[in-house]
Amino acid sequence: MTSRHARRRYAIGRLRAATRRRRSPKVAIIGSGFGGLGAAVALRRAGIDDLVIIEAADGIGGTWRRNTYPGAACDIQSHLYSYSFAPNKFWSRTYARQPEILAYLESVADDFDLRRYLMLGTTVRTLRWNSDSWSWDCELDRDGRAATLTADVVICAVGLFGSPKVPDIEGLGDFAGALMHTARWDHGVELAGKAVAVIGTGASGVQVVPELAKVAAHVTVFQRTPPWMVPKDDRPYSPTELERFRRNPLAVRRTRWQIWKFQHDNTATFADDPVVAARTHVATSFLERTVADARLRGALTPGYPFRCKRVLLGDEYYRALQQENVQLVAEPIERIGPTSVRTAAGGVVDADAIVLATGFETSRYLSGIDVIGIGGQRLHQRWGADPSAYLGVAVGGFPNFFMLYGPNTNQGGNSIVYILEAGARLIASAVGRLARRGGYLDVRPEAEKRYNDRLSADLERTVWTQCDSYFRSPTGRIVTQWPYTELEYARRTWRLRQRDWLHRTGMAPAAVRPTRVAQGAL
Repeated sequence: MTSRHARRRYAIGRLRAATRRRRSPKVAIIGSGFGGLGAAVALRRAGIDDLVIIEAADGIGGTWRRNTYPGAACDIQSHLYSYSFAPNKFWSRTYARQPEILAYLESVADDFDLRRYLMLGTTVRTLRWNSDSWSWDCELDRDGRAATLTADVVICAVGLFGSPKVPDIEGLGDFAGALMHTARWDHGVELAGKAVAVIGTGASGVQVVPELAKVAAHVTVFQRTPPWMVPKDDRPYSPTELERFRRNPLAVRRTRWQIWKFQHDNTATFADDPVVAARTHVATSFLERTVADARLRGALTPGYPFRCKRVLLGDEYYRALQQENVQLVAEPIERIGPTSVRTAAGGVVDADAIVLATGFETSRYLSGIDVIGIGGQRLHQRWGADPSAYLGVAVGGFPNFFMLYGPNTNQGGNSIVYILEAGARLIASAVGRLARRGGYLDVRPEAEKRYNDRLSADLERTVWTQCDSYFRSPTGRIVTQWPYTELEYARRTWRLRQRDWLHRTGMAPAAVRPTRVAQGAL
């Protein structure tokens, strides 16, 4: 028996033993990326086995199934961009590419026996709290057919990067060539030998440009704001390293810890933190020694403080911009025509294809899902333009409803998987309490307000207030970021603080408990 098969049998055996110890509430998990799969494992470890993982796509992976553009990769080293409970000794390089990350998530689904919970090709349209039965009525779209599902608990793990952001540029709809967003890559479009315009220089733009430069006749990069960039030690692991990882599990954990320690020590969010000054020097020196041309270097020099926007990893990007077939345009785009892009300065760039590397609607949490809580209140109306939540996982008035990667949980420098595991642990603790005592849990309004008031005050001291970025909502509030360390988030989510929650027990008003199976067209 191989070590992987042994690990799989051991993991499944422990999870099944745990789930036999108690009656499970019915839990619906929305999303099967890192958050959704992590939540499923945490619940099974807590003895909760009555699960369904609802996924709109035809397979698991979430972001790492949707984003297949050339060069897609993680920007945290592979050994840390993975679950602590499922270290991967088979990573082939320091920063894994999309196919390898997706394969890792597939292996986690297999090793922890999660596929039997999957409901693929299913989109959640509406979640409605039923005050008579103390449960959630879920309205679904399954392969174009309406369906319903009733669950005691809902965990929304759809993530932060689900809705692509399309820029409001005059004439974009008139473009006659190939037009695609990096998050919706069309692999049927042949870009070899073509003139390609790339709009945007965020994380996906920085990754896709070097790959396009290898095949396109010409690549024009339209930059609105230059990103701060630091070196990326992206390389294949040597045969010696791979053999050590495969033979010695402690080597994997040691490497993981070393990466975590580096990230932790270099995470800084407050403007007066000396780490910000030190890392600014690293980024400035990196730009100076990598880009020889003074004019190009000037165009790539940010005019805002380091860490105010997302810091990117830029070795290949900087080198690509210096190739003869790549041009950086820092002038604003005025309009797009059928075959060209016109800048505000009057320049015209011909293009056969346009790639939108313009990111996501990060402030539109739970986009496309109408969540209706106690008394008919709608979550999106409650939030308006400024979503917020207690510890990013719960909102008062929406009982037994939890989120992963919710408002203000995006990490300032370390691995988001660490945050997702911490949030999943808290949610599993809450659901375990429901399994023991029944009823429903709702965060107390005063606890939620106290938490968000302190959070907002501390966010105003961060470096993120000193520029505009996707961290902010349209009103200017920082809605995505966690201003403290990842250890602080783990500490606050370590256990359920009973004083912050209302746990109503007893029998639901309805005389008959609702059905727990999918109905309608399922």
